[in-house]
Amino acid sequence: MNSLENLLNFLQSLRDVKIRYNLDCVRDAIMVIVPAPSKHYEIEFFADGHLEVQTFGPSSLVTSSTAEELLQLIIHDVNG
Repeated sequence: MNSLENLLNFLQSLRDVKIRYNLDCVRDAIMVIVPAPSKHYEIEFFADGHLEVQTFGPSSLVTSSTAEELLQLIIHDVNG
């Protein structure tokens, strides 16, 4: 799967579970911003296929993850 397919599949998965998001273009990447009750996520999808994730809330961190792992974490944070 290429990086655009990965991004589009991630966005469709968020829509499927009715999680809202915003998009931005930063640092040669498309950023998906997802608010959750106690924090929000900034997920950057780069052309080479890698992801960078930063969370803002009680503990802020930058990680690398797969889109699937990240989706499960976001669903858990948003839906409890």
